[in-house]
Amino acid sequence: MKSLPRNARIRGEPYLPNRFIFGDAVDEQGLEGAEYLMHTESPAFVCRLVGNDDTDFPGRERDGLASAMLYDEEESLTIYVCNLRLRLFDFNFYDEIEPSVGELQDICDEAMRVYQRLHKAYADRDAAGPEPREMRIGPTKPLPPAERQLAVGKLAEQARQAVGKPMEGAQLAAAVQMALLAGDQAVFTEAQLSLGAEPAARQLLVNSARDAVAFPEVMRKDGNVMSFELWALPFAFSRSQGGVWWHFPRLESLEVALADALEVPEKSILWISPTLFTVDMLNERACQDLVQLAPVMDAGCDFAPLDPESSRATFDAARKTVEPQLVMSWIPFLVERGALPPERARRLARRALDASMPLVQQAVAAEMEYGEAELFAPLPWWEALSSGMRAWNRKRLGISVALLATSQGGIEKLEAVAEYQPEIQGYEVGLRLKGSDEVAARVPWLVVPDVAPDRDACWRDLADCLKEAGIPLSQSVARLH
Repeated sequence: MKSLPRNARIRGEPYLPNRFIFGDAVDEQGLEGAEYLMHTESPAFVCRLVGNDDTDFPGRERDGLASAMLYDEEESLTIYVCNLRLRLFDFNFYDEIEPSVGELQDICDEAMRVYQRLHKAYADRDAAGPEPREMRIGPTKPLPPAERQLAVGKLAEQARQAVGKPMEGAQLAAAVQMALLAGDQAVFTEAQLSLGAEPAARQLLVNSARDAVAFPEVMRKDGNVMSFELWALPFAFSRSQGGVWWHFPRLESLEVALADALEVPEKSILWISPTLFTVDMLNERACQDLVQLAPVMDAGCDFAPLDPESSRATFDAARKTVEPQLVMSWIPFLVERGALPPERARRLARRALDASMPLVQQAVAAEMEYGEAELFAPLPWWEALSSGMRAWNRKRLGISVALLATSQGGIEKLEAVAEYQPEIQGYEVGLRLKGSDEVAARVPWLVVPDVAPDRDACWRDLADCLKEAGIPLSQSVARLH
């Protein structure tokens, strides 16, 4: 490639552009109120195109395309009208010989047929959604028992040696990332559980895993390293049917709107994950497979936490059942590190929600029926999990308490008993009248998903919430016989 002198002649393309070209134009006030039609073959011309035209002419009620060429004597303008409620006017010709009225009408009729096909092509494209991208599933490779125990012991020992030592801490971070990427989630889980009596080493290990998820580094094929931050939009919705789908390709359209609303610099990356994560999906692998998200998205692919085909078949079968449910989920997105300061995100949160909600609703509705929906402010990943789960737990408990208190004569007559249920990763809260053993309502209070879920923090949060409401709380411990 070389620079051209300012007086050089410009070579044209060896082929003509499309015969009819439709497009918009802008002036000093912004987008003009009319589209433009260009006819590139002889007789070449440009004219304006507007819709919602109800001009009366003979044959307007005929089936099929009907049109007429009219002349406005006051304005000295030739106007083309048709029964598609479209008007062409302001004809500017570029040939020496202008067409006759009949020739121009035939050309305009053909242009209107092309315009119909163009809008059908747009509609078909919008209906089809974006081009499907490759779906990549994270590895699931359980190690043999002996190798697993060796890997668990080695990781735990590295955590012990890294306490108070920055160099060993960096080596531990790399070891944790390798363990999470390997696909055997038991290695990290058992390592952090084995350090229960050594809180400093355990916390260092857990923080390393959280950082691997929240601040991913991606090594590209060209040798460059990209640093990202993982954020999320908490998204809650209701469903009257069973099953929940999780992949929504149209969420890609949210990227530009969200980046503009959050004032992310133009050349900085913001990528939305079309894969939505529910509480159950996060708990299934203790959030560990999220370490795969950044490399997959950076490669231009979509991450699949579950096998897409079998998951879709399960969803299609479940959606035929009636199973009212409330679903808490998160829409992750990657931001180039440093491009979105938290204080700016908080300041622009309302604008981001206003821009995002319609696009999220359209994307989800294209794949799955849902009822009411609520979108929460964008936050860094672990904060998004914590605040979303906290709000959701309180909302469900608050609704149940309000309904029961109304029917029983006041909140002061209620008490609560909670029992931890491993199958739901949370507490089942039973609400009953004081002095009664009969439970009147049951509400789940779920642990915040994490690489190392904190059951004690969940209990403290529940106790604080009920204390604020003035409801006594006791804990029921399941007895195994």
